[in-house]
Amino acid sequence: MLVSRALAKLGALCTLPLAGAAPAYFAAPSSVFASAQVAISSSSSAGALVVPGVGQVSVAWWREGGRVYAPLSACVAWFNRMHVPQGFTSSGWVVGDLPSSTQAPPSSGPLYIWYWQPARGDEVTYAGPIDAHAVAKGGQLYVDVDALRQLLAAFHVQTRWQGSQLAVVDPAPQISLPPLGVAASAYQVQGDVWPEPWFYGEAGVTSSALYNPLTLALPIRISAQDGFSGEVMITVRSLAHSDEVHQYSARMVHGALNTTIRLPFTGGLYVEVDEVLNESSLSLRPLAYSRAIESATPNLSLQGLGLLQSWLINDNESPQVAELAASIARTSTDAREVSPQQVDAEIQAISDWASLHIWYNWPAYLHNQVPWQQMTTTLSLHHGVCQDISGVAAGLLRSLGIPTLVVQGQGLGQLGWGPHQWDEAWDGRRWVIFDPTLDAVYTSDQGIGPPASVRHDDFDPSPSLFAQNHRSGQIADW
Repeated sequence: MLVSRALAKLGALCTLPLAGAAPAYFAAPSSVFASAQVAISSSSSAGALVVPGVGQVSVAWWREGGRVYAPLSACVAWFNRMHVPQGFTSSGWVVGDLPSSTQAPPSSGPLYIWYWQPARGDEVTYAGPIDAHAVAKGGQLYVDVDALRQLLAAFHVQTRWQGSQLAVVDPAPQISLPPLGVAASAYQVQGDVWPEPWFYGEAGVTSSALYNPLTLALPIRISAQDGFSGEVMITVRSLAHSDEVHQYSARMVHGALNTTIRLPFTGGLYVEVDEVLNESSLSLRPLAYSRAIESATPNLSLQGLGLLQSWLINDNESPQVAELAASIARTSTDAREVSPQQVDAEIQAISDWASLHIWYNWPAYLHNQVPWQQMTTTLSLHHGVCQDISGVAAGLLRSLGIPTLVVQGQGLGQLGWGPHQWDEAWDGRRWVIFDPTLDAVYTSDQGIGPPASVRHDDFDPSPSLFAQNHRSGQIADW
């Protein structure tokens, strides 16, 4: 069975220094929002900063000199609810980017807001400063509400002032992605306000897509002057939990990448985009990597992760995979209602097919040479090692809508205990564990050829029996 995944801290991302940016001064047009100014000399009242569908932050407003002020601490909490990166430097409050160095919030004014400005074309630049009209009261700093609204207007986000509440308007548009988690274009919808904060691995690389931390999707639109056409690996890694990693597969055509991926993890994420120059040796060339991607949506469930396309299991690249799976399982790929017993039979049929038709690459195993190859490559070659055989089984089952996890750990083989991969598939009631590699019975370890037979000793065995030749199972990155 799967064991708990260890949690570990990852190093902080590098960030561009604020001082190195050339600021562009921004003034939101007066038509963008109605002023929150009031004709009261000085008073306080209760209210809230609201993010519809997410939550709110209670606020004790301060009214003075015809302006309405909110505590800076509440403003920071409000932007945290929207998963907007922010911090403080000697230059002021930086919103929409992670400053190179942080310090405590100032205790008195003036306070300037710097922000990362989404551009209309391929570039994003620092903008600001916005004068926050800060005032100090009761040991804390208060920020003018109009400055907050001006800041959000710069991100093309509308706000609504309702006397005691300041709310953003429709901050989280509904986005529908296929279960495999990859779409063939960069979704851009109303409410995508934060720019992709990419660094570039090659000269002449640009990006132009915006994203919204409150949605599950990250649109990626990258152009490169190298004119590369081929496979691209997109790695998503949690900054809080080192074991939370997923690697997507996408296609780049003539130097243009245009896709949307499902963010499988919540919180701060590191995202890297690499051109795959050589699949078998996994030779990569970095295109871009993120500085600060945030996701406010919860982690995908194991069932959700078990349906995701990945770089190794690239079934989305070949529509024939679903047809093959349906023919093996003797079922339809259309929506259907099946019992767990029927799904178990389909899982066994796919496992048996992988054991019989993906022949074990004994020369690679005996010489400790394990090439990388994607699932579609393995299907065309008809041979591979354990990661390839388990990957084919997982890809075929996923194409039928059966969540399947590849598990990596230790297996007891001809040379003793060593790295090994197997599978677990969800039948609607429980996870069915199986190992199509060990269920293939070979009478010779010379060359590459079909097995003599297929057994079921490692299909849905008891935990004690499975533990005799498997240990230390962890969910693989695919």
